[in-house]
Amino acid sequence: MIGLQVLAQADGLNAAGWTMLIGCVGMVCSLVTFCYYRILRDPRPSDHHHAPLEIDRRESD
Repeated sequence: MIGLQVLAQADGLNAAGWTMLIGCVGMVCSLVTFCYYRILRDPRPSDHHHAPLEIDRRESD
């Protein structure tokens, strides 16, 4: 509780400013965590990421 009282008495930000600051930092941290999770999880191969076995390169044209 002492920490909140010190923050409330600090010059520069009022309650709306602290709410906005905490909300924005929380959203950025959540987005970074979500992106790291999506990138670092086990990859799932799918059929549409593989090249076809026979590719027509039209070299005979």
